[in-house]
Amino acid sequence: MTIPATYPLGYSENEARRLAEQGAFLEDLTEDILRRAGLGAGMEVLDLGCGMGDVSLIASRLVGPSGAVLGVDRSATSVETARRRAAALGIRNIRFEVAELEAFASTRMFDAMIGRLILLYLPQPAVTLRRLSSFLRHDGVVAFQEIDTEECSQVPPSELFDRVRGWLLAAFGSSGAEMNMGSKLAPTFLEAGLPRPRMIASSRVESGPDSYAYAYLAQTLRSMLPLLERTRLVSIEEVGIESLAQRLRDDAAAAERVTFLPRMVGAWTRPPNILP
Repeated sequence: MTIPATYPLGYSENEARRLAEQGAFLEDLTEDILRRAGLGAGMEVLDLGCGMGDVSLIASRLVGPSGAVLGVDRSATSVETARRRAAALGIRNIRFEVAELEAFASTRMFDAMIGRLILLYLPQPAVTLRRLSSFLRHDGVVAFQEIDTEECSQVPPSELFDRVRGWLLAAFGSSGAEMNMGSKLAPTFLEAGLPRPRMIASSRVESGPDSYAYAYLAQTLRSMLPLLERTRLVSIEEVGIESLAQRLRDDAAAAERVTFLPRMVGAWTRPPNILP
């Protein structure tokens, strides 16, 4: 991903596994946004901050063999993983390229520009969107899905969940990432010179002992532990990361708690005239 120098979640093997599991967990929410935005057969799509290729794979299904997807990411290891995944699945309509979004250029034009959980890490997301929109064909689609990190809660409230939520918010806040990029999508699109987007919000609402939500929260916190330690926001001993998912699970199941994971906001538009 094209991100600040200190991506808060890092590039560890644990983070790679977390991203793969997160991709599957959010797949249907993201596919819904892309369908609403109008991705369809034969389109050429540019996926910004493609990571290990989860969103690119969704787009490739929607555009079919007559279409094509180019995924762009700053991480060479992520791009190599994405290439291996596409090859293993026998998918031929995807390419992946290593590039910083601020420097990315192409002689190709695209029918759609998409991304998930990328704008929150950009220092000037509107500037980047405005520049990259120049690679869109007339009436091309712009569609992004971003998170509102603070919109995460549990009913009835749990002391353990509240501590975990607080640690996650503190880590994101200290990294400089925009914690509520979902809520800022409309003004970001407008600042980029794009038409006012259509938008929809969704989130995972989880309960019971079999939910992935507890591992989702614990794995995210695991990836952020180095940042939390560097900033002295919490100690490893206090977190107890190895047992955290199980403790969250046991606590939620015992009290029949319902966990509302962070809100995911999708926004899409079709700029009739691409601005320089």
